[in-house]
Order: sequence, then C-alpha cells, then structure tokens
Amino acid sequence: MTLHAANEHPTTAVPDFLGHPRMLWMLLATTVGINFAFYGFRAFLAPYVAEAFFSSLPHAEALKQANLLFAGFGALLYAATIVGGWIADNVLGEVQALRLSLWLTIIGLACMALPGREAFLLALAFYILASGLNIPLTVLIGRNYLKNDPRRDAGYTLFYLAINLGAFVAPFVCASWIGVHYGFRWGFIPAAVVAAAAAVIFQWKHRRVATSGEPIRFQRRWSTPVVVVVTVLLSWPCELLLAHPHVLTVVVYALMGLLVLYFIVSSVRRGDRVQSHRYIAMLLLFIALVLFWAWSLQSASSLNFFARDYVDAPFNFTLYQSANPLYILILAVPISILWPWLDRRGINPSTPRKFGIGLLLVALSYGVMLGATHFLIGPDGHITWWPLLVCYLFSTVGELALSPIGYAMIGKLAAPNEASLAMGGWFFGVSVSYDLSGQIAAMTTSGGIGGYAQVFALLLVVGVAIAVIYLIAAPRIVKLMHGVR
Repeated sequence: MTLHAANEHPTTAVPDFLGHPRMLWMLLATTVGINFAFYGFRAFLAPYVAEAFFSSLPHAEALKQANLLFAGFGALLYAATIVGGWIADNVLGEVQALRLSLWLTIIGLACMALPGREAFLLALAFYILASGLNIPLTVLIGRNYLKNDPRRDAGYTLFYLAINLGAFVAPFVCASWIGVHYGFRWGFIPAAVVAAAAAVIFQWKHRRVATSGEPIRFQRRWSTPVVVVVTVLLSWPCELLLAHPHVLTVVVYALMGLLVLYFIVSSVRRGDRVQSHRYIAMLLLFIALVLFWAWSLQSASSLNFFARDYVDAPFNFTLYQSANPLYILILAVPISILWPWLDRRGINPSTPRKFGIGLLLVALSYGVMLGATHFLIGPDGHITWWPLLVCYLFSTVGELALSPIGYAMIGKLAAPNEASLAMGGWFFGVSVSYDLSGQIAAMTTSGGIGGYAQVFALLLVVGVAIAVIYLIAAPRIVKLMHGVR
C-alpha cells in the first residue's frame, strides 16, 4: 500500500496488452525482481549472520543475537518507507524515486557479500535506506487505469501475485541452491543480479509510466545526487542501530508512542466525537496488526532456526520460506472471491471480526507446532517435516483474512487531512511487529526443543485469548467505526 495522496489515474486511456495497460506488465516484472531480491536473502539472513558473525558465542546466544539483528533489519526497513514516501512525494517524484531505489539496492545487495561484520551491517543499512524509496511502486500500478476502470482491482491482484511469485522462487535460487552449495554469503549475488534485471527493465520504459502530473514541491536538478549523498551518510547511524538492537527498540517504541500521542491530541482538538471514535477503532485494529505480524514473523527467524535444527525434511530448511508465498499464490484469489460471496448472503464477517479470525489462525498455527513437539518427535529429537507446512498454512490464511483489508480500512477511518500520516503509522506498525518478533524469537534460543515448545505454548494461549477478546468486542469496534466498512 502507499503513502501517497495524489491523483492516481491517467486522464486518457493507455494501450492494452492481454487485457491490461502495457505499462502494468513492465511494473509487474519490476515487482517480481524487487521481491525476488528481498525474499531471496531474507530466507537465509538470520542463519547466515548466526554462522558468519556470532559463531564464537555460545549457541543460544548466537541465535539470540541473530534473531535480534533480523528483527532490527525489518523494523528499520519499514520505518524507512515512511521517509521514502515523503521523498518521493516532495523531492524526487515517484518515478525517479523508484528508479534510484532500484539502482542503489543493487549496490547494497552486492556489498552484503563482502567479508566482515562491519562491512555487512553497513551494506545492509544502505540497502534498507535505498529500499525505502521504492514505495511509489504501489501507486504507479494504479496510475495505469482511468478512474472507475473495472480492471483496476484485477491489476492490483496481479500486483499481489507478482510480489509472491518473486518471494516463492527466490529461496530456491538464493538459499537452497547457491547458499547451500557455495555458502550463504554468495546467496546475495543472485539477489543482486535479479535486482539489476529489474532496474534495467524499469530504466527501459520508465519515461512512459503515468504519474500524477502534480509539481514536486522541492524538486531541483541536484535533488538526486543530494538524496544519494544523504543515503550514504545515514547508512552509518542506521548501521549503529542494527549493531545495538536494544537502542533500536527504544527508538521504535518512542516514535510509535509519539504517533499515538499525536492522534490523541488531534482528536481532542477536533472536538469531533465521530472522528475520535474512529481513531479509537483504528488504534484497536493497529494493535491487532502489530500482534499478528509479531506472531507471523517468527517464520523467518525462530522458526527458520527450528526448521534447521529440529526438523527432518527431504529438502533444505530454507525452502520453508517459500511456503507462505506459495499458499498466497494458491489462496489469494479464492479468498478474495469468498468475501463478496459471503456478503451477498449477509454473513460476511465485519472488519474487526476478520482481524480476530486472523489472530486466532496465527495463534492456532503454534498449536500445531506445540502438538508436533509433543507427539511427532522422533528418537533423534527431531520432528517430521509436514507440521511446519501446516503451521504456515494457518498463518497464511490468517494473513489473507487480516492484511489486505487493513490498508484500505486505515484510509477510511482517518480524517482526510491525516490519511497519509495514518497510513505511515500503519506501515510503522510493522516495524513495531518486527521488533516485538525479535523479543519473542530471543526467548526460543535456550532449552533446546523444549524451549521452543514453551514459547509455542505461550504464543498459542496468549494469541487465542487476544483473538477471543477481539471476536467478542467486534460489534463494539464496529460501532466505533460509525458506518465505515
């Protein structure tokens, strides 16, 4: 989803190919490349840093530090999108911001393969900041269609599928093939190569991409080099935050507290009872989002280590990272059809109830893992391979119940002049989720498989309790929304 508030539609029809505007297919190819690069190295990031930079520590401490670094990476990445969105709107313009992001991320990816912890963290920080500039991609998809074009929703469905196509294929190449056979360090190279292909594709056709046509507030001829220099300079403080995750935690929660305080003060100043109620509803949905992703994001950190150390699978453990995008590719369209079908019959769950369903499903996914650690454990202390796939299935269905509608709902609940800030806060909520997920993952690193089982039980019990609260409170939250659906 996007932070941009400008007009999202061209004023004239654009040429079609396969039933959609031609430029859509170029943007979809770019999307596949961007997400291949990201999910390719994300699949092995935590195990790689544990082996490469923390191997001298005791095993449990090495896993803890790797989980915290992974969480810091995700937290900073989503925080960077807020700044990147502002730069795209006010300094570079959408197309130039995306173009610059594509070329800069190649440098970050390639430099991650350099030896040494300091060089790696600096390259990772540079990649984070460069990726923050690719936020306009989402809005550029919509600009291909005339206002009220019935194909627009289908275009965004293709966009969602393109994201997950790249995410599905990437672990096979970057992690299971290159990473396993030549070392995870070299898995960054195919990610960089595919990112370069995406940059070339976008560079080839970028002048034909529809834009808002609005003047860019601070755009100058020297804007691009200034942004590049600032990105380089900010890489050092960003690297320091990655190296000190506890400091990053304080920063993340302080910023989120300030954002919540802003909306509280804004509600009081408005004196608008309806809008105040809507902000309360938005905060409750925001809390559900943070908790859902904190549970779900264990897949790339603690569950990634669990798959490596305690699962007997006929394939490399990194391929479990392809399960979620595969399930989305299979289930996204059927579930998107399910909601209107239920609505026509008057049984479509309200948005708060869908959030409760999402929380319940992700909590139950840990019930699957808890059962596996008790009843499906072999004499070698390992479990069979399929429970983790079932776990990810529950989590993915929960994601499809909660995530797609969340972005749309925030735009509707916020006051018109604060919609972009609210959307930025929604993005930043994922930063909080990453940070919280790191604290949870750190709890799994001692006690062997029994330590994991204790955390699985905690996530199951707490998750189900929170989900039940949301399911029971759903009618009251709906009232706070005052007709917003």
